[in-house]
Amino acid sequence: MNHSDIRFYPSSDIPPLPLLEGLPSPDELAPMSEMPDGRIFLLNAQGQAVAHTALWWNHTPCLEGNEVGAIGGFAALGEIEAVALLEAAVKELQAQGVQKVVGPMNGNTWRRYRYIAESTGRGPFLLEPRNPASYPEWWRAAGFHEIAAYSSSTILLDGQPTVADALKKRLLKSGLTIRPIDLNRYEEELRAIYTICLKSFASNFLYTPLSEEGFLGAYRKLKDRIDAELVKIVERDGVACGFVFAIADLEAAARGEKPALIIKTLAVDPEARCPGLGSVLVDEVQMLGYQKGFSTALHVLQFDDNNVRRITTRHHGETFRRYSLFAR
Repeated sequence: MNHSDIRFYPSSDIPPLPLLEGLPSPDELAPMSEMPDGRIFLLNAQGQAVAHTALWWNHTPCLEGNEVGAIGGFAALGEIEAVALLEAAVKELQAQGVQKVVGPMNGNTWRRYRYIAESTGRGPFLLEPRNPASYPEWWRAAGFHEIAAYSSSTILLDGQPTVADALKKRLLKSGLTIRPIDLNRYEEELRAIYTICLKSFASNFLYTPLSEEGFLGAYRKLKDRIDAELVKIVERDGVACGFVFAIADLEAAARGEKPALIIKTLAVDPEARCPGLGSVLVDEVQMLGYQKGFSTALHVLQFDDNNVRRITTRHHGETFRRYSLFAR
């Protein structure tokens, strides 16, 4: 392939391009609503796209004090095409002044990012990222290295607490109350959860704040799928300061399997000064899940070095999937 096979387009000026059979469409992997700054296509001799990806260099996360360039919405039909496409993507981002390139990431970590790198073969769970098994090796062949690792684990539920009762009593005596989400005030409840997320995740790797509307839009889709008792909100003096969001693995149920309970999101406002609250919330929702018939919980998509991961270790979690985020 030669350089003339590469086509770069600003996202506002992409002509209709035919795709070779088997290649997902760009909008399927990186919709225009996610505002990529540009897209790159690799074309064959017949003018058909055999690989494509989206690029972000504006409003991206910072790494070591500098904004990164992000490559996401990636698809390729072979390693040669993948390497050529990624080389072109890096060069375009460098031309935009980017020093560090990260991917796969659709602009930021609130959207689709990272690849499954290792798996025991367990079926995919609700809201899990997907990728062909060859993709991580193709990125490595293009000179990328792992910059962050994540994992998902299974927890066997037995209905027994794993934190001392004294810890929960101490937290409740400090003025905290724990209650289920009120679906009749779902929008209002989501706004309170959003505020907690902004504070709790601010120090996370590659963090960028998400607009309130972007957050609400993502969680609105889940309203009809959730059991209110499995979403716990913590308040002090009427102000929300923590929550755990758990949901049944409806994708497993659709396959005819017994669903696990997914511990999707756990967050505590660091300003609330409630050490141990995260452990109490996970313990409480897992015991309730057991009472509702769940025998397994999934602690999912955890950064390998954070407090939530330590809670998983305390529950003797067994890793069934590992994920990688790459950089160059």
